[in-house]
Amino acid sequence: LLPMSSTRFDNPQAVYALVDGNNFYVSCERVFAPRLQRKPVVVLSNNDRCVVARSEEAKRLGIGMGVPVFQVRNLLNWHGIRVFSSNYALYGDMSRRVVEVLRTFTPEVEVYSIDESFLKFHVPPSVNLSVLGQAIRQRVRQWTGIPVCVGFGPTKTLAKLANKLAKKKPALDGVMDLFAHSDRERVLDGVAVQDIWGIGSQYARFLRQNGMETALQVCGAQNPWLLKHLTVVGLRIVHELRGIPCLSLEQAPPPKKSIGRSRAFGHPVSLLKNLKEAVASYTASAAHALRRQHAVAGCLQVHIETGRTFLPRHSEAVTLPLHAPTASTPDLIRYAMPCCP
Repeated sequence: LLPMSSTRFDNPQAVYALVDGNNFYVSCERVFAPRLQRKPVVVLSNNDRCVVARSEEAKRLGIGMGVPVFQVRNLLNWHGIRVFSSNYALYGDMSRRVVEVLRTFTPEVEVYSIDESFLKFHVPPSVNLSVLGQAIRQRVRQWTGIPVCVGFGPTKTLAKLANKLAKKKPALDGVMDLFAHSDRERVLDGVAVQDIWGIGSQYARFLRQNGMETALQVCGAQNPWLLKHLTVVGLRIVHELRGIPCLSLEQAPPPKKSIGRSRAFGHPVSLLKNLKEAVASYTASAAHALRRQHAVAGCLQVHIETGRTFLPRHSEAVTLPLHAPTASTPDLIRYAMPCCP
């Protein structure tokens, strides 16, 4: 049963929610290593060059997002920060588990990214969305171990904004309901144009040059001016900020046009058999992903390069059109093996 409040009318309304995993990669690592709770943790990119995820404890120690590892190596060692290489197979599996839990609340779910999903509800305004949001957080945490924040709004753009506020303000306890907010204009006035979902750096610079510093000021612009300078895409974003739904929920995203598997070796590889084992393993993983989306491959590429610290640098790639499109693991491995030098 959905939580109710007698202070609202009962006409059904469309409600969008954005559910976002908190420090998702770090949270996935913590699920299988509970001792890491409340400890500073970072996750590195697939080549171990940059920081791509940080726990709140690591953020407070000054570890920036995307910073090269060599720049913060001393800081990592000094504070005993736990460092993990990225494990995208694990993160993808945990993401699917979270989405399965979200579908127990509504069948209308759009997987926006590995750690974000949009949900759509058709509920009477008497539903207490804050209580519903806490129920979502509790069930996801209990069933998967992943902490999430939830933002509610009348459009996807406003739900995205609400989610960001839920993360920034501890007093909200991980849930922000823009329907219940007494002054939505004040909320929009506190959002810089560069923080509007869908507004890129060039458009943000243009808007600031025309005296628009906040989302509220952009909402006040005339539609013809917005259409002329931001195109129809920008106009839709502004309508969304005004509370007019323009972006539909994509429940069945188009299949990927390419699938890649790559990873840096943790140590120098000098034997051809070790290289071939890695190529076979990555090919099998890509084939599994193909079958999961009911697709086949018509072309295969094997790319190998030396690490950035090795001189002289060397890189080779072999692209092989397949005689017949396939997602068979043995067939793809058979094609991939001759591509190794």
